[in-house]
This record gives sequence, C-alpha cells and structure tokens, in this order.
Amino acid sequence: MEECPHHIRLVVSEGRGLWPEYFSNDTSKLGECEFFLISEMSSQMIVHHPYRSLTALQGTFSLTAEESNLAWSIVNDHYMTDLPLFFPPHTIAIMAILLALVLRPNQTGLQSASGSAGSIASAAQAALASAGQAKSGTSEKQGGKSKVQRLAIWLAESTIDIEGIIDCTQEMISFYETQEQYNEKLTREQINRFVKARGLDK
Repeated sequence: MEECPHHIRLVVSEGRGLWPEYFSNDTSKLGECEFFLISEMSSQMIVHHPYRSLTALQGTFSLTAEESNLAWSIVNDHYMTDLPLFFPPHTIAIMAILLALVLRPNQTGLQSASGSAGSIASAAQAALASAGQAKSGTSEKQGGKSKVQRLAIWLAESTIDIEGIIDCTQEMISFYETQEQYNEKLTREQINRFVKARGLDK
C-alpha cells in the first residue's frame, strides 16, 4: 500500500522467518507475483475505506463505545476478504454496524460470536428482511424500538443497496466461520504439497 510501503527485501525476510520452507532469498519471484496480482486486478488498485462512513453513522444509530469498537473491528477484519474491491465503503460500514448490533447484546466479542455464526446470520437476515418489507410498506414510528429495528427502518427509508449489505454480511459470517476452523499446520502441509506437485520449490 502507498500509505505504508515495505521494501521487497524486508517482505522476503519476514516471509522466510514465518515460512522458511516456501521462501527463497530470490526477491524477483515476489516482484513477479506482485505484477501478476496487479494484472489480475486489471490495475484497479484504489480502495476506499469505510471508516469515515462508520464514524458519521455512529451518532445516527446512537452506538455505544463497545458497539463502535466492535463495528471498527469488523471493518478491520473485512480487509482480509475481497469485499473492499466489490462494495462501496458506506455498504461495508452499515454491514459492520448491523453485525455489531446483532453481536453485541449477548456476546463480548467476535471470538465468542463466531461459534454461533448460524444464529448471527439468522438475526442479521431477519433485520435486513424487515428492512426490505418496510421498504414496500409504511414504516413504523421509531419510539421504543431496538437499535436493530431502528437500523432496519432507516435502511427501508434509504436508497442503500440492501442486497449488497446482505452479500457483505454473508461474506463476513463465512469469513469468521473459516477463521474459527483455520488450522495453520494443515494449511502449511497443503501449500507444501501444492508447491512440490507443481515443481515450484526449485
């Protein structure tokens, strides 16, 4: 990233420290990989960040400090997916707020929430479904509503792409499920087999 550039030799040495069996001292291979990545992305390398939208919407939904921090963590986590390349930042910010509001009542963080990803998905889908229904009908008054219900009403009255928010929500829930099941030793073995099968270790 332009904001925090790293010299290719530093990246290679860090990689050798973590995965000595996969990295050689040849920096040209990493440089070649970078060009393949740029080519694959069709040189569309501008990524807009959702932090500004998230900060602007905190007051709208009266988020507590814990809910804001959880939403911020979800935004940080979304960079480990391809969501920033496909969805606008405001969609990501709203998805983060939705997940933070759904996760917050009974959970203390994403670690404990990932175990009940099915129930999180159900709650998030219900909130978005009620937003879709309210869009076609009349919206209710906001008095006495929970934050999730107020968010659903707000979404129903806006022109924001609810399908996009649903896709983002499903992607993040899948990401958290995958992270929970991640086994580094198994992954290293699979990568090693792939590298050796292709003869890329020479």
